Amino acid sequence: MDKISLWKERIEKRLRELFNPPGPEILREAMSYYLFQQGKRIRPLFTVAVASALGGNEEDAITAGCAIEIIHNYSLIHDDLPAMDNDQFRRGLPTCHVKYGESIAILAGDALLNYAFEVLSDVRNFRTLSESEVLKLISVIAGKSGAGGMVGGQVLDITGEKDLERVNLLKTAALFEACFMSAGVVSKRSDLLPNLEQAGRMVGLLFQITDDILDRDGLCEILGERDARDKAKRIYEETLTILRDLFGKEPPELKKLLDKVYLRIT
Repeated sequence: MDKISLWKERIEKRLRELFNPPGPEILREAMSYYLFQQGKRIRPLFTVAVASALGGNEEDAITAGCAIEIIHNYSLIHDDLPAMDNDQFRRGLPTCHVKYGESIAILAGDALLNYAFEVLSDVRNFRTLSESEVLKLISVIAGKSGAGGMVGGQVLDITGEKDLERVNLLKTAALFEACFMSAGVVSKRSDLLPNLEQAGRMVGLLFQITDDILDRDGLCEILGERDARDKAKRIYEETLTILRDLFGKEPPELKKLLDKVYLRIT
């Protein structure tokens, strides 16, 4: 089994270990509804791959990545709501608000966001991090998932911001920035956080434009498919250059994950 497959197994196992929220059973069910559906786990996989390349503790990177995955799933529940995208299906199944009702879906998303920070704030969940390092981890992830990051990007999206690059930088790329920067904190390489932030930003932009090409919307609709594909190729190649400069080589697992994102459109 290759490293990425092994990491994914460990991520799935760790998510189930960490997920034990209190509260009414229907809330627990709604919280877990998206979280334990079959997903790519691309965000925690990037987190552990970066930490591994930096010599950080993989288990702590997996824990941080799981918290980011919980936040990602809260955002999906809220994105699907009638007040937002009003989607009826996700991954071939009824969306959370269709299955559990709109009120429970809203509260399930709220609870997931809070639960992610319960996980992060318990230093016992980490093997090698000090309290100050855990606090730094919380600060990074909160900043990238909040008003100055993912949530701010969602606001730009629903209010009709014409500059889709600006939307994508916040709505999608910010959480990838959190993955790369969290790996830097776990690896005790805070000196690299600006560079890791840049690398994560590029991965997030690549992820979004390949999604747009597959869905025939967003930048693909604006630029046209040929120009969108050319742009995706440029972002992919620039990201590889950034990774080589950052690590002094091309970490094979990071290259494989980047290829998983890019090769969806080739």
